[in-house]
Amino acid sequence: MSPPQNRGPIRHRLVAGSGPWCEVCLSQLRLEVSERGAGLYERIRFNATLEALALRRLAEMDLDGCRTAFQMLLDRLDMDRVDGHGRAVVLLLLDVLQEVNRRLRRSGAFQAQRVDLVERFAACSDPGEMQRQFLPILDRMLAPWASAPSNGHPVVQQARTFIEDRYAQRLSLSIVARHLCVSANYLSRLFRRETGSTLTAFIHRVRVEHALLALASGGRNLAEIASRVGYQNYRDFYRNFVKHERVSPRQVQRKLAHGVGRSPARRAPPNEKAV
Repeated sequence: MSPPQNRGPIRHRLVAGSGPWCEVCLSQLRLEVSERGAGLYERIRFNATLEALALRRLAEMDLDGCRTAFQMLLDRLDMDRVDGHGRAVVLLLLDVLQEVNRRLRRSGAFQAQRVDLVERFAACSDPGEMQRQFLPILDRMLAPWASAPSNGHPVVQQARTFIEDRYAQRLSLSIVARHLCVSANYLSRLFRRETGSTLTAFIHRVRVEHALLALASGGRNLAEIASRVGYQNYRDFYRNFVKHERVSPRQVQRKLAHGVGRSPARRAPPNEKAV
């Protein structure tokens, strides 16, 4: 299996299918975000930052990270504020599942899963039921990929795992290389060749993404979050957060407090140094 593709910015839409039944059904299910999406997001506290993070993790084949981000998104939804918009919430969550399907599958397999999802929820107007079924459906969609062999270099996979497990500690290229019993130069070249990113950039990306999860969870101040994700001082945390997300951590915190997130921006790799 080839890995899921990152297909650019998140756009909530249901694409018209083929055949009269599919055209009629999908036209009824089409979500017009331009008219009501932003208001709906804020009303039910739909966290677009967590959605973007989940899809980013999916693109990297981090299935556990993908599921965790979606779990947090679902847990934050305020279903008590649906107020007659139950069908719209069902369509919104259905569209998220369709986006996962779109990134996981190609052509025929995508269409089959797509129609199956539409048929399953064509008559559903209960957002609570959709919320309950979301993760079981997601698990079934991810299951074939969970057992798929990795095509990446084992040293790079080990480096990524080491960083994911120890992101809160002091890390550097030399520290990771020493743990893997390879030279720093070799690991640096191999990691960039396999991932298109420097190892230090990956360290910062993992830390910032865990900071986003901590911000979404709430209950901690920014300095505490910076320390918990591995930064020795708030200045370094702030600088790398803004570099990766193109917005300050406080701005994200305020948006999340109102239930509205933002899609993380593209990243520019930092220099290779101890972080």
